Amino acid sequence: MATKANPGEFDCYAKAAPDEPMFVLLARDKHAPALVWLWSVLREVDGEKAEVVSEARTCIAAMLDWMAAHDRKAVGLGQCGLAVVLELCRAANFGIEASPASLRTDAEALRAFFCETRVYPEHGDGEGC
Repeated sequence: MATKANPGEFDCYAKAAPDEPMFVLLARDKHAPALVWLWSVLREVDGEKAEVVSEARTCIAAMLDWMAAHDRKAVGLGQCGLAVVLELCRAANFGIEASPASLRTDAEALRAFFCETRVYPEHGDGEGC
């Protein structure tokens, strides 16, 4: 598990270009465990090496342990999931031409949007959602 004093095998600081922007999450951030979990899931979907995904998930456990030891509360994955769904709703609304009908988020519009959104493009064409 990487720390400031003990960089890990997949240390982003060591790999970063001198002018490359980066964003660091610390265990004191109540959203960090959920965001690292989301990152690990997305990387796994993209085919990232298992050891990279595993280190991220080890980091989640270490963050939660650190938070408990320092009397800090984490925000759960449920809130992260809800935020993702709301962002997908917003994307669905902005992804189609503006009209009175497209300015609302109805069930059929969301269903169509989710059926066209492919997480695993090699697994079918979205038919039958």
